[in-house]
Amino acid sequence: MHELPDVDIAIVGGGIGGIYAGWRLMTSPRGPGLAADWANERGSLKVALFEGSDRIGGRLLSARSPLMPDTTAEIGGMRYVSPAQKRVKGLVETVLRLPTHRQTVDVSDNIAFLRGRLLRNAALGNPAALPYWFDLDEAAWLAARKDSNPAMLIARELILLMPKIPEKLKSGKLRSYLETVEIDGLPLWRHGFWNLLARHISPDGYNAARATIGYDCLGGNTNALDLITEFFDFTPDVEYLMVNQGYETVPWQLQQKFREAGGEVTVERWLDGFVGTKLDDGSQGVQLNFRDGGRLSARAIVLAMPRRAIELLRPEGEILGPENTKFRHDLASVSGIPLFKLFLLYSESWWQAAGVCRGRSLTDMPLRQCYYWPIGPKGDGVPKPTEPGLVMAYDDLLNVDFWAALDTRAEVHKAGLPLGAHVPHALPMFARAAISETPPPRDPFSARLRANWQSHRATRPMVEELHRQLLQMHGIDSAPEPIDAAYMDWSRDPYGGGVHLWNVNYNSGDMVTVMTQPDESFPCYICGEAYSTNQTWAEGALETAEIVLRRLGLPQADWLA
Repeated sequence: MHELPDVDIAIVGGGIGGIYAGWRLMTSPRGPGLAADWANERGSLKVALFEGSDRIGGRLLSARSPLMPDTTAEIGGMRYVSPAQKRVKGLVETVLRLPTHRQTVDVSDNIAFLRGRLLRNAALGNPAALPYWFDLDEAAWLAARKDSNPAMLIARELILLMPKIPEKLKSGKLRSYLETVEIDGLPLWRHGFWNLLARHISPDGYNAARATIGYDCLGGNTNALDLITEFFDFTPDVEYLMVNQGYETVPWQLQQKFREAGGEVTVERWLDGFVGTKLDDGSQGVQLNFRDGGRLSARAIVLAMPRRAIELLRPEGEILGPENTKFRHDLASVSGIPLFKLFLLYSESWWQAAGVCRGRSLTDMPLRQCYYWPIGPKGDGVPKPTEPGLVMAYDDLLNVDFWAALDTRAEVHKAGLPLGAHVPHALPMFARAAISETPPPRDPFSARLRANWQSHRATRPMVEELHRQLLQMHGIDSAPEPIDAAYMDWSRDPYGGGVHLWNVNYNSGDMVTVMTQPDESFPCYICGEAYSTNQTWAEGALETAEIVLRRLGLPQADWLA
């Protein structure tokens, strides 16, 4: 008998895509294929997952302040679209049966603080009230529509270019329609999104639209095919659902089920690189080389990692080696988009004096989006004005650098030092208020969420600056100082961005197939949000994980049928 490799499948990366793939491999029925063959030879399939950080979850990062332990903040991904995102919806609601609630986003009485002018959302459809120079036809179009706002100018321009968008959006066939569209004889994926908009929208119409949609990247110049699809995930009639106890509940429970089924999880172990190796039976295998000097043999490796994390691996072997220039070109087909979230906890919900208490307000200042965070275990409570409250600043792309300069640890982390390590030149940290904390949580998940909060401390200059901007956008001269804070800049290594978007001149429909197995003769697979057609969402990670699983011989899960 020949000697078997250490594991059949090594998964590297403990985000939602990696742990989902591991769970499915260990618990789902197998059809004819590689996984079934390997399980038969060993007697059972052996799957091991390796994660460099101290937790499973990746960019799903839920957290609870010790000063507000019944409220879950989402420092990473926070929601999914229902019913469109069927994989996540089925996993959350059908398989794990997790309680959810609808997220409130846009409220007519909330604030839009634009170019120094304090407005209410209800006024965004009145071009005369807005501090922007619209073209006459843009102004007339906005004024003629009920509940309009400048962000709708983007939709207007897209529909002028592609009149069937409303019909296809309603029927759920938007993407398939966009894949057939050509402009100037070129498919949409050969155009930049902003390049298309600039043909008709005025410069200030564009500025107003980008400011009031809240996300800089949704007016950016990445691949038009995919960004148009993404844009319509953020229209006013979309329903967002959040998991009551935190989005991180999903990978937490998958990890438990994976382990119960015999899967192995190792955290705080970083992959350095991997190369091909011939196994004892003569088949092509993989040797994983870890930073701690350890080695491991596997029949296959699954890189559940974004672009930047893969770039940080040693350039060696059949896939990552310098000779494989095609893979490097394909790896560069997406761009990481910087995302930043900063939560401030206050002893009083002082913003309610400005007439706001739920949903989000918008501004063109660096904080960009201000969410009045719901409180309580069900995630749907609104504090009274005199009760503690939580606000979240959320910005992307253009404004992340503003906040990065208020935490000098960021560049050191990019240079390879892990989060939490001592940095000699760090700015002073924000000190939590000297208020009696609740006792340490007894259950492991609550303890994990408290640890998440405490390991993502903000600096004092960062908290002071956000507090200043919050006062300004709410038109309030003074308010109590924050009592606690936590944040994350997702542009840090190894993430390289909170989300990813396809670059111009790449057909994502083709690239998903290419990237999920870059070389069909070599057992290396890639999954995650980055190289999917559902970028910026956990749905994309599950999409590519399912493609990898099919390549390994697993049929589609019955709850996805």
